[in-house]
Amino acid sequence: MSLRRIALPVLAASALLLTACAPTEFAREQTAADRPGAVVDGADGAIDIATLRYVGKADAYDVYLARAAGDGDSLCLSLTLDDAWQTTECARDSVSVRISDSASVAADLSHRGGEDRDMLSDNVWVNRK
Repeated sequence: MSLRRIALPVLAASALLLTACAPTEFAREQTAADRPGAVVDGADGAIDIATLRYVGKADAYDVYLARAAGDGDSLCLSLTLDDAWQTTECARDSVSVRISDSASVAADLSHRGGEDRDMLSDNVWVNRK
């Protein structure tokens, strides 16, 4: 069997696996609204700025999703309130940030549709008690 016959299926399978693990939020082009100065400055190098995406509003907070700087497997959530950076939290595969006594914003690569959640985007939602 030739090397080409072996390599092509392996490369195709690898590409499919990498795509399956990538949040859909990163599939679209970044816009100026995805990259507010408050998050870029506030996160202080914790996030990969090229992956930063605005995903929606959770109560009064604007929520942004990104990959961690230097760790492409970790997800980060950054929150702003009235255009001022509040927090950035990063964790491998899933991350959560409390926004009140009864709610938090969460992101997870293994989210499956059909679950009863207040979705902000395909992989980010608000948990309420």
